[in-house]
Amino acid sequence: MTSVSGLKAFSEEISVIANNIANSSTTAYKSSSVSFADLLNQSLSASAVESTGSGVTVSNITTSWTQGSTTSTESATDLAINGNGFFIVKSDSGTTYYTRNGSFSLDSDHVLVSSTGLAVQGYSIDADGNLGALGDIVISYQSSVPVATSEISVDVSLNSETAENGTFSTTISVYDSLGNEIPITITYTKSATDNVWTWTASIDDEYGTLGGTSSGTLTFNTDGTLQNGTDPEFTLTLTNGATTDQTITWDLYNTDGTTNGSLVQYSDDSVLNDSSQNGSPSVTLTSISVDESGIIIGSYSDGSTAELYQIALANFSNYEGLKEVGDSLYKATVDSGDAVIGLAGTGQFGTISSECLEASNVDVTTQLADLITAQRAYQACARVFSVSDEVMETTVNLK
Repeated sequence: MTSVSGLKAFSEEISVIANNIANSSTTAYKSSSVSFADLLNQSLSASAVESTGSGVTVSNITTSWTQGSTTSTESATDLAINGNGFFIVKSDSGTTYYTRNGSFSLDSDHVLVSSTGLAVQGYSIDADGNLGALGDIVISYQSSVPVATSEISVDVSLNSETAENGTFSTTISVYDSLGNEIPITITYTKSATDNVWTWTASIDDEYGTLGGTSSGTLTFNTDGTLQNGTDPEFTLTLTNGATTDQTITWDLYNTDGTTNGSLVQYSDDSVLNDSSQNGSPSVTLTSISVDESGIIIGSYSDGSTAELYQIALANFSNYEGLKEVGDSLYKATVDSGDAVIGLAGTGQFGTISSECLEASNVDVTTQLADLITAQRAYQACARVFSVSDEVMETTVNLK
């Protein structure tokens, strides 16, 4: 019956509206709306003018993909996408889902997961800034293993006009196998011969002794460059519980014995321009932050920072083709097309805001207005059904 089709259709619309209102506070929820279509006409005669309709049906339930407003939070792992794209999350079984809900946190295994425990996908970043393969994001707050120094380099310019026995000292800190910081002092002494200096290296007695090549002679050319030679090698004999006999190379020369230009002699004042070493102490990750491109940046106890991961985003040619599976999750289908994987802030992808979540795009006021309209339509159909029932009853009772 025509009125029954109306009752069914408007009942479904009320159900959709109720679901929208119920999820008005659900993170990143996208509201739905109902589209109606008339049923095929039933012709009562050969004349189309005398045909009548058979009621209404729900032709489609569409999703509104408009951007929801962003709300601030206090968690660096709460993320919102500004523009196109979905976060990629994966279950333990390997099933891939897509979501706009960026309410993420670290689980007991230090994996960045969604509120339902699905692993967020991203790219690891190595020390050179290169991206690795797409996979789980694992961020450990455990202390790192210290790295003992094996090479040092100093960029020093010595004053050629320094008087005989005049000195210039530089200090560079190195690290032992336990991550202890040990200052090495290198003292340069001008000899009586032009363009010739002697040097000695030492450490404080509280750490142990410095042996190996702990002293030597430096001879400079008339253009101020260092004459050919071989790199000195220090040996630290430590008394603080760290690995003893730690060998450290002082990088002064190239592999062919020519100077690498780090040590020169000019008429300017003696100065230490720069120094470096390849060791590091044990450090602890103290906090993380996420920038607009989805790069997760770690801050460490020594004040240093490092790029750890970059969060991946996915996009689709047809959002309406995505299959909603609950918990703000979607799956790709034939209608949606394959996911296009990329990075925030590039091409078709939006940017990422940290310490923010995307709110539902449900307009409660509009939904309530639509609910009143649907309710009246439902009541009208119910009244028609009641009248039809009375007509049928009258017909049956005819004698």
